[in-house]
Amino acid sequence: MERTTMKKTLTNRNIQMIALGGAIGTGLFLGSAKAIKLAGPAVLLTYFVCGLAIYGLMYAMGELFLSNNEFQSIGDFIQYYLGERWAFLVNWTYWLCWMGAGLTELTAIGLYIRFWLPALSPLISGTFALIALVIINVVAVRWFGELESLFSTIKIFGILLFILLGIGVCFLYFKSPRIGVRENFDQLQTIFPFGLTGLVAAFPMVLFSFAGVEMIGLTVGETANPQKNLKKAIQCLPARILFFYIGTIVAILLVVPWQTLDLKESPLVTMLQFIHCSKGAGVINLIILVASLSSTNSAIYSTSRILYNTAKEKNLSKWFLTLSSRGVPLHGILFTGGMFLLGLCLHFFVSDSRILFQLLAGMTTISFLFVWSAILFAHLKLTKSQLKKWKDRLILCFFGLVGISLFFEPTTRVIPVVSVVWFGALNLIYQRIRQTAPK
Repeated sequence: MERTTMKKTLTNRNIQMIALGGAIGTGLFLGSAKAIKLAGPAVLLTYFVCGLAIYGLMYAMGELFLSNNEFQSIGDFIQYYLGERWAFLVNWTYWLCWMGAGLTELTAIGLYIRFWLPALSPLISGTFALIALVIINVVAVRWFGELESLFSTIKIFGILLFILLGIGVCFLYFKSPRIGVRENFDQLQTIFPFGLTGLVAAFPMVLFSFAGVEMIGLTVGETANPQKNLKKAIQCLPARILFFYIGTIVAILLVVPWQTLDLKESPLVTMLQFIHCSKGAGVINLIILVASLSSTNSAIYSTSRILYNTAKEKNLSKWFLTLSSRGVPLHGILFTGGMFLLGLCLHFFVSDSRILFQLLAGMTTISFLFVWSAILFAHLKLTKSQLKKWKDRLILCFFGLVGISLFFEPTTRVIPVVSVVWFGALNLIYQRIRQTAPK
C-alpha cells in the first residue's frame, strides 16, 4: 500500500546541515570570483549588506512557521496570508529557483572536474553526478539527511582550514609586494576600484550565494519536533553562513590580487596555485566538488518536495503525491531528475560553461528574489509591530534594487525580460485552472 504521509525523521542537526548544504555552494566557491571582479575588494561590504537582508528574511520566515502548527511549507503560509494565486506563483517559481540552482551546480561540477580531466565535457560529468544523486534521494530521506550532513561537514572543515591558511600565508609573505593584502587594501581606490556602480553590479551574484537558506521551510513536514528544531536552526544559521562567506572572501583577498581571479576555476583553487601549492589546490578542488554535489543534492530534495506540496494543494496532478514505501516523493524525484537531464542539454547551445553559469545564476537569483519577497509580504500581514514592518519594507526595497542591478551586467540583462514572460505565463495558467475547476 502506498504511503501518503512523509516520515518525520530529520533532526535539528540534519536540517541545519541541509540548509548549510543548500546555501554554501557554487555561489561562494565559483560565483565569488565574478562578484570580486565586479566590485573589487569592496565586495566584502556587499556580502555584509546581503547577509543582513537574509538575516531579516530568515527571522520573518521563522515567525511565520512558528505562528501556526499547520504550516508545513512556504506555500502553506503564503496561501493563508496572500491567497491561492500567490501560493501558485510562489510554488512554481520556487521550483524554478531550485531547477536553476541545481543546473548551476551541475554546470560548476563540470568546470571543477576539468581541473583533472580538461577534455571531459561538462554534460557527461554532470549527467553521472545527477544519476548518483537521484538514486540517493530515492533510497530514503534519512539517508539524504545523513549524506547532506556528511557533505556539509566536509565543506565546513574545508572552509575553516582555507581561512586559517589564508591568514597564515598573509603573515608569512606580508613583505612580498605581490601579496593580496598589499595590492587589494593599500589605498582607498584599490578597495573601491569601480565605486558604487561596482558594488551594485555585484549584488545579484552575491545574493545568489545565499540562495537556499530558506529551504529549512521545506523540511518542516519531515522534521521531528519542528517547533523546537526549526527555531534553533533559524536562530543559528544566518550568522554561521555569514561567517563562512566573509571569512572565505577575506582569506582570498589577503593572498590573491583581485584582478587575477576568473570564472574558469574557483578562486580558492586560484589562491593555492598563486602560492605554488598544486597538491593543496587539488585537495581544495575536491572539497569544492563535494560542495557542489551537496548543493545539487539539496536541489533534488527541494524540487521534489515542492512538486509534492503543490500537488497536495491541488495545483498539480495527484501523480506527484505518490510516495515510495520508504516515505519519499518518488514521482517528484524522478520527474526532477528528468528535468535536470533536459536542462543539461543547454550545453549544446551555450558552448562556454562560464557564460551558461552566469545566465543560470541570474535566472536563479531573480526567482529567489520573488519567493523571498513573497515571504516578507506574508510577514507584513502577520506582524503587528511597526518596527518589524519597516524592516520588512526596507529589505523589500533592497531586493527590488538587486533585481534592477541585473541590467548592469550585459550577460544578465535578458533575465528580467524572461522573468516577465514566466510570471505572465503562470498567471494565464492559473486563470485557466480556476476556470476549468469544478464549481
